[in-house]
Amino acid sequence: MSTVPDLANEDRADHFLPLQRYISEHCVSLPIGSLLPADSPRLNGESMEHIRLLAELDDEPQPIIVHQQSMRVIDGMHRLRARAERGDTTIRARYFTGSDSEAFLFAVQSNTRHGLPLSREDRRAAAERIIQSFPSMSDRALAKFTGLAQQTVARIRQRLPPTRSGEARIGVDGRVRPVNPKENRRIAEEYLRENPHASLREIARAANISPSTAQDVRRRATLRPSAPDPQSRQPPALSAVDGAGSGPEQLRHLELLARDPSVRHTDTGRMLVQWLRLTTAVSKNHTLIVDSVPEHCSAIAARAMRVCMAHLEEFATKLEQR
Repeated sequence: MSTVPDLANEDRADHFLPLQRYISEHCVSLPIGSLLPADSPRLNGESMEHIRLLAELDDEPQPIIVHQQSMRVIDGMHRLRARAERGDTTIRARYFTGSDSEAFLFAVQSNTRHGLPLSREDRRAAAERIIQSFPSMSDRALAKFTGLAQQTVARIRQRLPPTRSGEARIGVDGRVRPVNPKENRRIAEEYLRENPHASLREIARAANISPSTAQDVRRRATLRPSAPDPQSRQPPALSAVDGAGSGPEQLRHLELLARDPSVRHTDTGRMLVQWLRLTTAVSKNHTLIVDSVPEHCSAIAARAMRVCMAHLEEFATKLEQR
């Protein structure tokens, strides 16, 4: 199996840091005595049993990876020890020219893909160190590098002191995403209120969100009815009964909601639109419906309607608080 991974066939996590670009294309022959021990993610060092097994093989080992600045072995300490065990004085190697932190990240990545696997304790300790060196790496991306579960990485991060990059993380696709998207949406809403004619890119830049999220914020702001004058606001029960909320403006908002793909392409969205249309129809024809209710059912129907209105008011409040 190749020591140097083929980037074209690797997981998108490799795009967090293009580590492959730091590895030289050509092999060199290095004196074994000139190399320093690895800054290894293995807490207990190398396995002597694995070294003896490799020393018995006749196959030429894959080139080891050496940090050019420090001459430390990044990947291949077992192969290096095996060559020395056999009496060899030189070994084939490729240079890695990245930083010390990037070298350690590559060592962890390599040891989770080939050779003697890292123990769970090795990977957990490596995750702690990587979080401190690369605090903006997302839990999912770090899980890809270390071979740990994403939930395990999240728990490790929670135990560590807060880092300087607490507002955003870089994911496995290389994109920056906010840790608290609701806060960024709130910032976008405020910016949009102050700059109603701002472009999507301007909103996205001001709130550190994607243009698609900025478009969703603008769409929600368009659908949200403007706040009524507090002096003229009627109690919810009266406005629902006398049809004050069934004017042309509400109908326009209802049709905008019904045409929104994110609403009409889901079962719950279509249910919401049908519900609102039924409520609008009832409010427009309430006189006809009231007259059709038998007198002995009027009190029961009234109590049931007030319960429904209370539920509707609670539903509307929850929508406004999102």
